[in-house]
Amino acid sequence: MSFKTIIIITGGLVLSACGSDDSIVSLSSSNASNNLSSTLQSSNELVSLLQASSPNGALNYFKLPDSSDYNSIPQDTYNILNEHKVNLGKFLYHETGLTQEGNTGRKGTWSCASCHQAKAGFKSGNSQGIGDGGDGYGFNGELRAVATEVNPNDVDVQPIASPTILNVAFQEVMLWNGQFGNARGSVNANVDPDKLITEGTPKEVNARGFSGVEIQAIAGSGVHRMFMGEGSLLTENDEYIQMVEAVRDQSIDFAELPLEDIAALSIAAFERTVIANQSPFQKYLRGNTMAMNQKGVEGAKLFFGKAGCSSCHTGPALSSPIDATPDQIFFAIGFADLDMYNSIQGEVDEATRKGRGGFTGKKDDDYKFKIPPLYNIADAGFLGHGNSFNSVREVVEYKNKAIPEVYNENIDPRFVPLNLSEKEVDNLVSFIEEGLRDSNLERYEPLELPSGQCRINNDYNSRVDLDC
Repeated sequence: MSFKTIIIITGGLVLSACGSDDSIVSLSSSNASNNLSSTLQSSNELVSLLQASSPNGALNYFKLPDSSDYNSIPQDTYNILNEHKVNLGKFLYHETGLTQEGNTGRKGTWSCASCHQAKAGFKSGNSQGIGDGGDGYGFNGELRAVATEVNPNDVDVQPIASPTILNVAFQEVMLWNGQFGNARGSVNANVDPDKLITEGTPKEVNARGFSGVEIQAIAGSGVHRMFMGEGSLLTENDEYIQMVEAVRDQSIDFAELPLEDIAALSIAAFERTVIANQSPFQKYLRGNTMAMNQKGVEGAKLFFGKAGCSSCHTGPALSSPIDATPDQIFFAIGFADLDMYNSIQGEVDEATRKGRGGFTGKKDDDYKFKIPPLYNIADAGFLGHGNSFNSVREVVEYKNKAIPEVYNENIDPRFVPLNLSEKEVDNLVSFIEEGLRDSNLERYEPLELPSGQCRINNDYNSRVDLDC
């Protein structure tokens, strides 16, 4: 598909994005300043690097689809996207009224969004994601903590960083170790069935053959105490009753499914449409050559060139390529675990520490973790599978020096010093923080919920923080 022509005239400068080869062509008038000419040259150099990094030589390889362009979004053939599933899933994802009584006595106070919410780039916003038993919110989840009156042993906390759901449609398997997902992809094809489908654990859902996003939604709704069956809001609230019927009417294959499955698969459908397609880099790929400033363009050139970031962070989500092999998804680069620098609730067990190896049982997989998507990572405030970094700059400097936080025998051979200057580090950080940041992710949040409760969290302190 060709780029639409975009003409920008500013002080005699004309920029055009067009051409049958999906390239961006920049034309400057004779009176353009040297500075503007340099900008155009940098843009052309970036185009060349993008084309070289793309397996098909086209910029569209890195382009994210519109959230409503269902035909262009990767999806499970057993959970085809449609507007009614996505609409229902959007509400259920943020619905605090679904969460049931556990041992904390805080029924109806958390949701999927408690650990994966828009303002934090769909991560938790704090060092340790907290569902049931959590209290408070802050601005982007940074103030959420274990409620003072709750027994700490009863709290639903994560022993590893809460992964983002942003751009998850471009990943075949879910969680840092890839344990969720058993569809037609090859990622988990050679995993011991006893480890892939372990009876009595959430991995048992893998037996159903769904992709990772769907498996996580089904398994996660049980793990995190979401009540979505008969007698829940879905059969008692008129708005939800109508939305469920709309999904059944438009999805023939859903007609006989249990209500819990309809709800979970609708959440997965919504998650697949949560895409950072309004970021400056995505606007650049669509033809707006002025969407990124000079510093961002220089940083992008480093990302796809000298720094070699795109050798691991690739594909539309800048995580791993579509139809990737395990070797293209899981890497060991010595990041620390959640408890090395953070004061946490609970413990990090050995299987969690070993990452992929803790799941597969293979020594060669030990300490390997899934490559995360890079869009909006600056919003989270914590980075790495153990949230051992507090900024993008810290991660870039870590990779520039290539000195592991934790040494292990499987450190990737590509983890070597990048030899970037201080200015180059600045430019690369600028591209990741600004060029890859979609500033309008709150478009994926409903304004209000059918239950009338506060979205995301519904405890008293969160309601105050969220002004609802």
